[in-house]
Amino acid sequence: MATARRERYRKQTREEAKAVALAQLAESGTAGISVNAIAKAMGMTGPALYRYFASRDELLTELITDTYRDLAETLAQAVAGAAPADRFRAMARAMRDWAKRQPDRYLLIYGTPVPGYHAPPETAEIAAGMMRTIFDACSAVGGADGATAHGATASHEQQPLTELEAELARHLEGVGSWVPGEEPGGELKGRALRTWTRLHGVISLDVQGQFTGMGFDPSVLFEAEIDALVRGG
Repeated sequence: MATARRERYRKQTREEAKAVALAQLAESGTAGISVNAIAKAMGMTGPALYRYFASRDELLTELITDTYRDLAETLAQAVAGAAPADRFRAMARAMRDWAKRQPDRYLLIYGTPVPGYHAPPETAEIAAGMMRTIFDACSAVGGADGATAHGATASHEQQPLTELEAELARHLEGVGSWVPGEEPGGELKGRALRTWTRLHGVISLDVQGQFTGMGFDPSVLFEAEIDALVRGG
């Protein structure tokens, strides 16, 4: 019984520390995360909190893996809840909505790398799960399986690869698997890679306020990018 109480207290303390760390992240970025400052905010001493997190990097790892899992689950749920023809748009919109709700967590995993910090192997495993979701969504917008996206007409079906896109596809054939146990062809890899970079490009600029003052709605730009990717542009 006493062991169970100690374990509950340990879990509560760790969760409270992570919540305070996220507040620090929102205020000062990753450079502002300090175990001693977190301990002070919790009414503890630094050495006492080090019994729950051996180092700042261990705490940072918890925040990063929690964030990756949350985003991965959000994308997976968005795709699972949509009809096959709607999955690409559902995945893309879920990605942006998640980032807009919690920009600090988004930038924790997609912003400037923390100097001297090396992500643990489990983050790569979670990222592979997200890439699988992107592969599945891209498969539904056309290509070898002949599927087309929601709202697509004959004029909006996937276009043949350009010479450079075909070169990229050939290059990606030999880079190895991005998802353990799966080896999609270079064309699908290329489509997934362009999706990943283009969507995150708009999202990253948006959450950092880079469009402020330009007089347009970033959501319209994002929808235009989705439509271009659906059409194979």
